Amino acid sequence: MTEIVLNNFSGQNWLITPAALAVGQAPPRTILDQNWLLVLSGVVEANLEGNSNAAWLNETVDFLPTNTVSLGFGLQEGPLNWAINHYSIPRPSSNQHDYTTVFSLQLWAPFAGLSAISDDHQSINAGFAIDKWRPRHFLAGHAPFTAQPVSNIFSGLTVDVGIRDNDAWILKLSYNITLLGKIAFVDPGSLGPPS
Repeated sequence: MTEIVLNNFSGQNWLITPAALAVGQAPPRTILDQNWLLVLSGVVEANLEGNSNAAWLNETVDFLPTNTVSLGFGLQEGPLNWAINHYSIPRPSSNQHDYTTVFSLQLWAPFAGLSAISDDHQSINAGFAIDKWRPRHFLAGHAPFTAQPVSNIFSGLTVDVGIRDNDAWILKLSYNITLLGKIAFVDPGSLGPPS
C-alpha cells in the first residue's frame, strides 16, 4: 500500500463558531482559551486507477483542506483567520512571518466517502471501497516568543481506499470533518511531528 497526497479540490466549505459552555462551566480566561467548533467539508480529486480485474489495489491517500495547516490561502482567508478577524483575537505579532495559525484539537469526527467513480469499458469484477479514515498524524510546535507547547495540531485526513478492475477509477472523494479545539499560534520553525 502506497501513500498518495491529494491536493486538488473541486469544492471546499467551512463553518466555525465558539463552542457553548456547559451549565456551571467556567468561562475561558482569555480568547485563546476559547474552544471552537470547526466543520470542514468538500470534494477532493483522487484520480486513482485500478490495475487488475482479479485483485484489489489498496492505496492510502492524505489530504489537508486548502493544503496548509492554517486552513486558508492568506492572512484574511479561511475559517481560522475569519474567526481571528471577526472576534478580534490578538495576533502574536504584526509580522505574519513570526507565526503560523493552527487548530489544536481536543475532539474530532472525520468522514470520507466516494464522490465520483468510473469504469470505462466492460466491468469485470469491478469494486470500489473506502476501508477506513482517520486524522493524519498530528503535528506539534511551540508558541512564538514564549515557547509554550502546542499539541494535537490538525494536519488533514488519511483515507484507505480500494479499487478493482483495470479500467476502473476512483475520481473524487467527499469529506466532512468536525473538529473541536482551540485556535493557536506557533513558531513556524517549531512545527513538526511530536517529539
